[in-house]
Amino acid sequence: MMSTAFIKAVLNFFPTSKVDLIVKSGFEDLPLPHRGEILPFDKLKTNAYLYGKSLSGLKCDRIYVLPPSFSSALMAYSAKIPDRIGYKGGFRGLLLNKNKSYNQKPRSQHLIQEYLQLLDDYQGKNHYYPELKVNQNWISEHLGEIEPELPKSYISVAPGAIYGPAKQWPASHFRELISMLAKENINVVIIGTQADASIGEFLSDGFKNAINLCGKTSLNQLIAVLANSRLLVSNDSGTMHIMAALQKPQIAIFGSTSTIWTGPLNKYADVIKKPIDCSPCFKRECRFGHYNCLKLIDPKCVFDKIRLLLK
Repeated sequence: MMSTAFIKAVLNFFPTSKVDLIVKSGFEDLPLPHRGEILPFDKLKTNAYLYGKSLSGLKCDRIYVLPPSFSSALMAYSAKIPDRIGYKGGFRGLLLNKNKSYNQKPRSQHLIQEYLQLLDDYQGKNHYYPELKVNQNWISEHLGEIEPELPKSYISVAPGAIYGPAKQWPASHFRELISMLAKENINVVIIGTQADASIGEFLSDGFKNAINLCGKTSLNQLIAVLANSRLLVSNDSGTMHIMAALQKPQIAIFGSTSTIWTGPLNKYADVIKKPIDCSPCFKRECRFGHYNCLKLIDPKCVFDKIRLLLK
């Protein structure tokens, strides 16, 4: 989702150019900003080199390689695109012919700013933010596909984070928060992937105000759920960035990662992070085993922020 800010900048810098997007398979139906084709890459069906070769017929003039992986640079190289622009490192310089160096220490500025520095003419004068534009008809269409029918008013809770437990607020804390919300008659929709299904069941069990949709929605349906939510409570996750792109109220809970580097760029966001010495460590698991950067965030603190944002 953060790449949508960069895409908007490219559309602005190249107002008459066709702008195609290469996305992971499953993302091709999202309402992403573009001026061309959305090209899905399915790594289960092909590899980066062969997929890149299949793109050579597009006759593109340049490609911006945002992911820091070797495979993404290999894809650009095999597509035979003349200008291949990205950050060097990990032998990527052999494949990219316009290698960039970070203008600051990596992770010391927002990831979107790192993306924007790939543009030669970007001088930092304009600010670009993530964006997903959806209208009420689009939202209603995808909400209508979901069972059970959702309440008219609710907040969303996303307890998962693919990165690992060092980014996940404890499930017991989420459950305590839902209990507080139940006492205020605030409906909760729990969202996530199939991997979050058991956590969703744990969080919703015994609460009439909670619906567990983990693993039960498509990506477009999840976006519709968020777009119709009054507010989202989440970890630092993909769902957090979707809500930021929708520019809707959200509370983002950070543990091992950095708010400077990947915080939600959303004027309606409230970020919670405990200032402890070992964070951010960017580890998937706590090397000390205590996870205090997350455990010390009190559910009552999150609840109080929800009440303020809902006013």
